[in-house]
Amino acid sequence: MPLTIQAIVCAVDFSSFSPLVVGYGKVLARRAGVRLYLFHAVHNPQDGAHPTAVFERGGDLAHLTDDARQRIQALMTDADVDWEPMVRFGEPVEQTAAFVDSLPPSLVVSASHGVSGFRRFFIGTVVERLTRALKRPMLVVKPGDGEAPDRFNGFRSAVVSCDSHGHWQRTAPLLPLLQTDTASRIHMVHAMEGPMEKVMTDSDAASYGQVQQALQDRLNRQLNEQGRRMFPHADQLSVTIAPGVPQEMVLQIADEQASDIIVVGVRCSGRVSRWISGSTTETLLRRSPCCVLTVPEPVEPIKTGGHRR
Repeated sequence: MPLTIQAIVCAVDFSSFSPLVVGYGKVLARRAGVRLYLFHAVHNPQDGAHPTAVFERGGDLAHLTDDARQRIQALMTDADVDWEPMVRFGEPVEQTAAFVDSLPPSLVVSASHGVSGFRRFFIGTVVERLTRALKRPMLVVKPGDGEAPDRFNGFRSAVVSCDSHGHWQRTAPLLPLLQTDTASRIHMVHAMEGPMEKVMTDSDAASYGQVQQALQDRLNRQLNEQGRRMFPHADQLSVTIAPGVPQEMVLQIADEQASDIIVVGVRCSGRVSRWISGSTTETLLRRSPCCVLTVPEPVEPIKTGGHRR
């Protein structure tokens, strides 16, 4: 299912990263011609002795709302886009996901905060949890080389992680919005992780290396054809296919090509499986030197069957 963008949502927490997030959001909303929402969630801790929020009993609800709106207004001084502030109370990830779900198809813009050690292992960062909670794509921005975010003119070099599940193909309508109109480059990367599939009828007569090379050649042709069809806006298109670990290959190509954005799909998986095998998406969010666009797998509609009497 292809993605269309009808709104931009900036998730702001009033940290030092917020101006960066808002700067990208304003540029993208202007390019897409859609409304920009600045969303802030005020965490409302519950008092264990009373079934109410701590600040609610003190009459701080209106004050916190006004304060958040004023700080959002300060971030949007002289903005030349259609925008709206949104303040909610509750757990930030849950509230952000619920708000985004209430909108038409949207692109969320956020930033990653450095968290390490046991806290990251057990609960992850907010942005990592958002990638698993959101049903919409999210652009995770990182500081550039001193360039003002309001002067952002698109990403020139994108690395697309092409796994076998094909969710990355949903990025096709997004990349023209994110990339520059000229001199844009796309590097498609596919890591061959699993056992080699049978690609030759007479396998006994073919060496393992021949079978592997035949598979790589076939995948190379397929990805080149898909890339030319899906990304006609790109001035340059390249494909890298080799055995390896996806996140390591993507990071290597991004470094070699001096890429400014990595595109990766997000698969639904349990926390235990991520502890055991790790997550390509979370690894890229933590280690990428550039911005990361996460694209969730589509949500399958629930099928309800009729019952015969």
